[in-house]
Amino acid sequence: MLASVLVLAGGLLAQANSGQTDPTQSAAALPNSKDWTEPFPPHRMIGNIYYVGSRGLAAYLITTPQGHILINSNLESSVPLIRESIEKLGFRLSDVKILLISHAHFDHDGGSAEIKKLTGAKYMVMDADVPVVESGGK
Repeated sequence: MLASVLVLAGGLLAQANSGQTDPTQSAAALPNSKDWTEPFPPHRMIGNIYYVGSRGLAAYLITTPQGHILINSNLESSVPLIRESIEKLGFRLSDVKILLISHAHFDHDGGSAEIKKLTGAKYMVMDADVPVVESGGK
């Protein structure tokens, strides 16, 4: 299980240096942002890894008996969608113990402050990104 988390996390964290989006941009400023808020059916990908994001922004839930790991919180407005997706799969948001953020861009960490408030989850994020993630991507 740990190996799966490390492999998946490594790939996500590698995106941090890609410079794909400016963390100060807002969703409205980007051309395909409608997809970012459109619901997408949550589903099991493989084993204990589930897709819980929107059509255009990925978020993953890794389930374990010790508590779940949520990878990315997407936009601040994504929190209800992520919660609903987790619940549709038969899990509880309150069982998320770790919130792993791939990198500090509003489209990956915007819901972090709210999810932490709802779950008490521990952040896993690169040191330089802590202030942005703790502010909910602001």
